Amino acid sequence: MIQFYDPLLHCFTYRDFQLVPTLEEFSSILGLPVLDQMPYTGEEEIPKLEDVAAALHLPRSEIKKAWVNKGEYNGLHIDFLYNQAEILINAASMDALEKVLAFLIYGQVLFPRYDKIVDVIAIKIFISNNPVPTLSGDLLHSIHHRSSKGKGCVLGCAPLLHKWFISHLPRSVIKNEEGWTWVQRVMRLSYDDIVWNQKEFDGTHLFDSCGDFQNVPLLDTTGRKKLFIRAWSKVKKEGTRELGPRNYIPSDLYFRWIYDRVVEYGIPYPYDIPVVPRVTPPAIPVVLEPYVPAPNEDLAATIASLRRENADLEKRLREVEAEKAVLVADAKERDSMLDYFSRKWKIEDFVSPDQIQSWEQEIDRLLQERNKMIKAHKEEIISLKRKRRREN
Repeated sequence: MIQFYDPLLHCFTYRDFQLVPTLEEFSSILGLPVLDQMPYTGEEEIPKLEDVAAALHLPRSEIKKAWVNKGEYNGLHIDFLYNQAEILINAASMDALEKVLAFLIYGQVLFPRYDKIVDVIAIKIFISNNPVPTLSGDLLHSIHHRSSKGKGCVLGCAPLLHKWFISHLPRSVIKNEEGWTWVQRVMRLSYDDIVWNQKEFDGTHLFDSCGDFQNVPLLDTTGRKKLFIRAWSKVKKEGTRELGPRNYIPSDLYFRWIYDRVVEYGIPYPYDIPVVPRVTPPAIPVVLEPYVPAPNEDLAATIASLRRENADLEKRLREVEAEKAVLVADAKERDSMLDYFSRKWKIEDFVSPDQIQSWEQEIDRLLQERNKMIKAHKEEIISLKRKRRREN
């Protein structure tokens, strides 16, 4: 895929089309919404141990003992999390087990930075419940950096990038009965082969702009761009109707432009496949709005006023929906905290049966020693009393 990356346009450029992953697509693949809140910026404070404990449904004392704090990183070791997972399996504590497993996935699959450590960045994103923007930012930043340097590897969630890419490919390319390599298959694709329309986005509001940026400025786990952070506080979403009609047929002018891009960056197409299709696609049909005759100027003014009111109502509806989403997220967070603090913990939730048995044996041993000491003390008192009577 890196061979086809266009560093100027920040997208993948092919024979006659471009592809770039969007927040909506990543959100759909992961089954996680993009929350109406600031994504990870790198300026957040280190989470408190009680917040980490609440997110994992584990005691704070256990988190404190296992917390790793070194110069280059701090966080939790995966061996500790694996041990906790085994304990929770034996205790049949499924809610806490799911949290620990998800925590491991965040630290080792989605946002890996250090081997065998779930570092504090992954912990912050896990607690925020808003990983999609950061995942997208990490991947695109790494791809751009790799393309600019001409070497190295792409860091980030590679399975997510692969899942997104094949979602746009026709079934015949994925099936690959010819036995071609991925590059051979991709080089032969044209705009009419790509799966463009994804029905799950119909009727949804898509990211249109972010502050003064068109589309969305992305923040990754290494970025510290204050301009981007300010822009994220002014997100604008539009419905598919407002964004205009879809049209997947490129024009001749586009073909000439993309040919120059392919030649400039030396994208490796086989000699037997033209960069630009030999058959010029049909002209883009012009869609005209139906004419509605107006008997007088008052009616036209009324229609214009109603349209403005409708636009204002739709805008207010979107604002109310955003406020509702924030309130729902806050309510879920409060419920989670109440559940955590009101739960009646059992010792079996945190330690294994072998540990409990060893503790019971130690308690029995201490009780036996205590009884022996009491008996010896009584015997010594009796002996002292006898000695005193003989002296008297």
